[in-house]
Amino acid sequence: MPPYSKAVFVEVTALVNIRAKFKRGDEVKFISHLDLMKVFERAIRRAKLPIAYSQGFNPHPGMVFGLPLSVGVTSEAEYGEFEITDDSISVNEFADRLNAQLPQGLGILSVKARRSKENIMATIAASEYSVVVGTKSECTEKNIKSSIQKYLAQNEIVVKKRTKSGMKDTNIKDMIYDLSFELQPCGTFNIIKFNMLVSAGSKANLKPDLLIASFFDYLKLDYDIDRIHRTKLFVKAQDQLLDPMDGLVL
Repeated sequence: MPPYSKAVFVEVTALVNIRAKFKRGDEVKFISHLDLMKVFERAIRRAKLPIAYSQGFNPHPGMVFGLPLSVGVTSEAEYGEFEITDDSISVNEFADRLNAQLPQGLGILSVKARRSKENIMATIAASEYSVVVGTKSECTEKNIKSSIQKYLAQNEIVVKKRTKSGMKDTNIKDMIYDLSFELQPCGTFNIIKFNMLVSAGSKANLKPDLLIASFFDYLKLDYDIDRIHRTKLFVKAQDQLLDPMDGLVL
């Protein structure tokens, strides 16, 4: 007779995938991405939401977040994906219960069910930022506009960029999709609000402070960054940039 073998039965649970857009305000702008994940994990536990966990010796909650923010940056366009094991919970109930447990500065703005197999982290392609910069140097709208045009018209825009293999020269010209500004003179101090759309994600990622540093180095001017705020994230589908909550990518 063949040796007896004990059958192992694993309960299969239908998972509900939820994509959520959330804000990150001044109150939590100095916590790391890892700490942010812990905050969400604790909030989900307090809200008694049935989050799915991975298999294995060290199970992890079924959460994936979009492009991590640098410490000190605020945002109105953060995205997370959550897997829950109870399909009787609507996406709106999920958002309400989670919002009730999140600390001040974090808040779910909108939620939708996700059917796509590609997660948010893998599909992020571009990011829009508002960056407020102060400078004591004399400048006018005319010369800033002219300088931006000349800066972007260069054949290459080479910067020192940190990579997995260390610091290396990187041409960021093709990572800059748009760069505009608003000048707010304030006595002997000029405040410039830059709006930029730059490449983001795992393939090519340009941080806003690096672009500002490159531009002001080109101008040979001193500056201080007062605030960096992410206003939008985009995913790429069908050769176009789309909102992550667009039905075409969900």
